[in-house]
Amino acid sequence: MQRWTNPEPLALPIAFDTVDRIDLEFVNVRGDAGSFTAYVFLNAGELESGATRDHERFAGSFSIFSQEECWGAEGHCDWKRGPVSPFDRRPPHHLTPTNITMDVTETARRLGDPSELFVTVHAARASDPELEEGILRFDRLTALAYVGSLARALPLAPAPGDLVS
Repeated sequence: MQRWTNPEPLALPIAFDTVDRIDLEFVNVRGDAGSFTAYVFLNAGELESGATRDHERFAGSFSIFSQEECWGAEGHCDWKRGPVSPFDRRPPHHLTPTNITMDVTETARRLGDPSELFVTVHAARASDPELEEGILRFDRLTALAYVGSLARALPLAPAPGDLVS
């Protein structure tokens, strides 16, 4: 299991009691190295590796489904290639990174008034639960706070351009 925690806390730029919703967005999550499930916890400190959905700081989970190896011809799994011509009308490549958005409002409210959010993720593959790296890969973590219909972006972790792997 891979463990990841944001190095700097995400601070709420507005008073917590005015927030209607808080989302976490994992930007450009890679799915080109095998299926996995990620369990997300808020302000969990030194979270034990066996923490489950029953943990009080559990905020949610997401799964990515993909093959671990490419069985196609050369270039078949190259999601960076893009369209082969201006007239290429095929849908985006099935391994193109995706954004995962999670509503963590309920967990944040259970914590009271969190002035700072630390996000801890436990990611594991069913095929190799002991694997500790290279499972969860994404560009950055963004938090959004919504007040009515207004959304404000919170600080990013890690720094833009840093790939988490």
